[in-house]
Amino acid sequence: MADLRTLAIFVKVAERNSFVRAASDLGITQSGVSNAIKRLEEQTGTRLLARTTRRVSLTEDGAAFFERCRQALADIEEAELVLREARLRPAGNLRVDMPVSFGRLKMVPLFGAFQARYPDVRLSITFTDRYIDLIEEGVDICVRFGELQDSSLVARRLTLAQFHVAGSPAYFAKYGRPKTPEDLVNHNCLAFSIRDTRLARPWRFVRPNAEFTIVPQGTMSFTDGAALCEAVCAGYGLGQFHNYYLDAAITQGELVTVLDKFKPPPDPIWLVYPPTRHLTPKVRAFVDFMTAQFRAAGPPR
Repeated sequence: MADLRTLAIFVKVAERNSFVRAASDLGITQSGVSNAIKRLEEQTGTRLLARTTRRVSLTEDGAAFFERCRQALADIEEAELVLREARLRPAGNLRVDMPVSFGRLKMVPLFGAFQARYPDVRLSITFTDRYIDLIEEGVDICVRFGELQDSSLVARRLTLAQFHVAGSPAYFAKYGRPKTPEDLVNHNCLAFSIRDTRLARPWRFVRPNAEFTIVPQGTMSFTDGAALCEAVCAGYGLGQFHNYYLDAAITQGELVTVLDKFKPPPDPIWLVYPPTRHLTPKVRAFVDFMTAQFRAAGPPR
């Protein structure tokens, strides 16, 4: 098998169409280049270069071999650069965009530990619930929910979000607990309304092999998930939320979940960022740190 040095000499000769120019670029003698090509052709048992008195050109087999060698050398160069960059200390301004409630409840509490580990990274955080163009808006990393629409972005799964129907103990003491989704017609179901359309988000449920939805019917609707959660904690009615809204309230005994055997499949939450030939240390540090933190916390209940 040819060594990397010999392959690099072959690629340079093919690119320059000349033993002389290749030798000059590589800083070696012309005879060194010729001997390397001779050894390579002997090892492969194939004539790779056609030589004339005026120029050097690739044979048909040589052209196919050249493309693979060039790509292999580029991959090795990139791998070496990634290792070198990994040794660099992450630094500079890092712009991250995330949904408002998820960011406040689950990611902001982790920023202190991240900054302690990477003190030279300055976090610039924006909170939006709209779909943004990372390139146009100059964002390094974005948090997105559900099925990804933009296949041009690199994505790492951060965690999962699980929907639950929840109510306060006081509400259930007064009105009882629903046993099936159909029982919700007898309850005050508070809605989360999409800000742009003002339409209520349907509540999702699943039975064996079938997912279905119910449009919540109640006396209140909210365009802010945190406000909706506060209303449910106050006993105004029931709500369906992703688990990150509920964790603290359940731990403190303010909310209780119901209909858990009908809960839908969890929604993935992603960290996405534009593809680059070499991922910068600050982006890699943030992505690796956050995915490790959420992995350690375990899957949603």
